[in-house]
Amino acid sequence: MRVLSIVVVLLGVLALVSTAAAADVELGKKVYAAKCASCHGADGKGNAKMAGMLKVDIPDLSGSKGKSEAELLKLLAEGKKPMPSFAKSLSKDEMNAVLSYTKALVKGSGGK
Repeated sequence: MRVLSIVVVLLGVLALVSTAAAADVELGKKVYAAKCASCHGADGKGNAKMAGMLKVDIPDLSGSKGKSEAELLKLLAEGKKPMPSFAKSLSKDEMNAVLSYTKALVKGSGGK
């Protein structure tokens, strides 16, 4: 009986973690659409039209696979010309959510 109780508790914790992760990705999708997609494209592969207007190369986000979460969060917070800093306009939760969403986007799940 005790083992069954532990299993039920663990399943409940997993369900909460999964729900929280899904909520992070959903928030990340909304923030990405509002703040990032105009340059990086809805698919994360870059917006060629915007790159032409800015006269810069906009990297495909799949190139960030080898970077640590800390490096990517620093990039979001501090920016890298011409990408602006988002430290003042996004909360830490929003930046973490964008990171979760872009990871899902790069993996090909489209953030789902």
